[in-house]
Parts: sequence; C-alpha cells; structure tokens
Amino acid sequence: MLSLDRIKLLFPRASAEHLATMAELENDFLDAFRISRRPLRWQFFLAQLGHESGGLSMLEENLNYSAEGLVKTWPKRFASIDNASSYARKPERIANVVYANRMGNGTPESGDGWRFRGRGYIQLTGRDAYRQVGAITGLDLEAQPELALDPGHAFHVACGFWNWKKLNEVCDTGDYLAVTKAINGGTHGQADREAWLDKVRRVFADPPPLHEQPPADELIAIQRALQLKGYTQIGAADGDLGVRTIAAITSFRMKTGLPKGLIDAKLRQALGITKR
Repeated sequence: MLSLDRIKLLFPRASAEHLATMAELENDFLDAFRISRRPLRWQFFLAQLGHESGGLSMLEENLNYSAEGLVKTWPKRFASIDNASSYARKPERIANVVYANRMGNGTPESGDGWRFRGRGYIQLTGRDAYRQVGAITGLDLEAQPELALDPGHAFHVACGFWNWKKLNEVCDTGDYLAVTKAINGGTHGQADREAWLDKVRRVFADPPPLHEQPPADELIAIQRALQLKGYTQIGAADGDLGVRTIAAITSFRMKTGLPKGLIDAKLRQALGITKR
C-alpha cells in the first residue's frame, strides 16, 4: 500500500533514515496491527501521526516553556507568573512537575516526568503508556524509553499505541474527532489534524486515466454539490477529476456509507444529481 515515494510526499520534513525505515517496515506493521484492513483506519492513523510529530520532524516533546507559556498551558500547576518563573526554560524541571503523580509517574523527585516525556511519532507520554505499549510491541520501553523515537522502532511503537487505545474500533465508526479525543484527551489541534487527513487522502488518491474522466458538466455539478456539503478543499469546480476531488469523493462515500468506488449512480443519488 505504501511506498517510499508516497511517504516522502506525505512527510517531506522527515529524516532520510526515518523515511527509509518506514518504507521497509510500514506495510508489515500496518497489516500485523490490522490498520491496513480498512481505509479509514490507515488514513486516520497516518493523519494523526502527521499532526502529533509535525510530519515526523518533531519526535520529542518540546518543554522549553516561558513563564507565560507555563501559566497558559498548565494553569493548575502554575497559578501565576511569579510561581512559574523559577521553572521557565528548564525543560527537565517542567516535565517532572507537570507530569508528576499521574499516568503512572511518581513524584517530581522521581524524575519520571522527564524520563517518560512525549516521544515518537505519536508522542508516547507517561510511565503507564511506555510500559503497556512496550508489552504490546515486545520492546522494553519502560527501561529504554528512547526506543520510542529510534528509526528502527518508532513506527512499531506508534502501531502499538494505536492497538493499546483500541483505535481501529474507533476509526470504524467514522468519527475522526473521537480518535483525536482518544489520543489527546481533548480536541487540541483538531484543525491541523483535519488538514493532515486531507493531505493523506490527496497523497494516496490516484487520478483515473483520462479516458475515464466523466463529462465536464457532470463533474462540475458533483464538485459543486460536494462544496455545499463542506468539501471546500477541492478548490474550484473546474470539471477536472484531480486528486483533491477524488479525495473529497472518497471521504464523502465513506462518511455516508456508500460502497468503495468513485463516480457512479449511488454517488449521484446521494448528492442529489441527475445524470444528463
């Protein structure tokens, strides 16, 4: 399903080492963790990885906060600028305080917050997560948390996290927002996550041969109908069956329960279009 060329298009800022390893191992792990069995599963998975890791370019949590940033991000931990000032720009101290006594971590003095800070393609965080994902993958992440961002193991760890959170089942409902909540605990960054989902669908959308292009007037009607349903990412209704339009049609068919396909009678009926 995936190739190095596609991965490069999807994650152009990722290092060559990570790209090469993903291309070698990705399909095996997607199959082993049943992510590749349904389009929504692997589309949601790759989109969430893109958001969480900045396109596989940010593999370790940045905790270099200013005092103002600490108060804004963790108001329950830092009630005022004065309270936060002694921690500002001290990532290890920050991690040990904000992640203390939760997610399986010990007290600030234990150092667990820093030891089990966010790492990898999906920002694995907290001792519990490292332990349980380690058990799923067979990697001793609790003893070697840095494996979560190692090129040889990062994708495996991300798949293990997906399995731990039972996200295939959530994907099968078609509720992308619910996937975000299961990963993040809220809806932080949802607009960017949606943009990543759009990019995934565009990168993996294969335009049909030119002889299979429908008449321009019919396609323009379909494009306009999709725009009215919120699929503005297709751009202009220009009568060209490009990757953005294919991605929008694919998404619409999935969300409305239509069978796999592209432009057919079922799509026209769902969009309220009469073939001319």
